[in-house]
Amino acid sequence: MKYDQRGVMEIGQEQFQLDDCPNTRLYLFDSDEFEGEITIGFDAWFKNGVYAGETVSPSIAVNEHETHKSSPEELVGMTFAVSDRKEAIEREDMMYIFEHEPILSYSFTVLAIENGQIHIKISGTAVTDGYSRPCVTEPFSADIWLDIV
Repeated sequence: MKYDQRGVMEIGQEQFQLDDCPNTRLYLFDSDEFEGEITIGFDAWFKNGVYAGETVSPSIAVNEHETHKSSPEELVGMTFAVSDRKEAIEREDMMYIFEHEPILSYSFTVLAIENGQIHIKISGTAVTDGYSRPCVTEPFSADIWLDIV
């Protein structure tokens, strides 16, 4: 499969380019809860860059959200959100920088579907170093295009 996924993520003041690799993928599944509807989730892996003086390859894992829609085209304009750490931990939504850490809150919007890809913007706050005391958090945002497969 040829990948043509692209985008950028900002964590604090640092930028990371989307890694167009098999691990970066959109998930559209049949809902287990609502017959005839789909769920949406995604994994986004980013290329090596420097964060806090270390070379890292960050990633974001956003697990399934119920859409109450039956096709990808109906998702355009929809926003999905997690408002607190408890919900993010229960959902197992994570960001990886030094280790897998919870995303404290986020929202993402499906902006468009073009040429077999979905355009997503996500922003929120994530734990970037859970080993520090107190733990370090940073705002993040990403603007990405993922293949619909």
